Amino acid sequence: MTTCLAISHGQIAQAFLEAAKQITGECSDIYSLNCDGGTPRALYDKITHLIESENLKDGLFILVSLRGGSCWNAAAKVAKEYEKVELISGLNLSIVLSFITKREHCGFKELAEVLLKDGVRGISRLN
Repeated sequence: MTTCLAISHGQIAQAFLEAAKQITGECSDIYSLNCDGGTPRALYDKITHLIESENLKDGLFILVSLRGGSCWNAAAKVAKEYEKVELISGLNLSIVLSFITKREHCGFKELAEVLLKDGVRGISRLN
């Protein structure tokens, strides 16, 4: 099964995962990290440890809160080094719920496109 790792500053990533679990029930193969107080190298090491310690043959989606920040930079280095790793910024609850509910029904590359669309669709304005 495809795995997800959400990364953010503070506890945002963990909060999104907890909210998603309240909505969908218990979920396996979903993890969170925060990048507070550590170096980009330390975050890189945590991500690679997860990849190497878990059986991620179906791939890993790394969802980060902000493109270009330290979380993104560490994850981007990992994504360039490992074949089946997708990196997406703009972490929100819509993306997490989409991952949980659609990962078993989509191929790896297709799921990346679905997550992008669903994440954007989750942002709206009532006028």
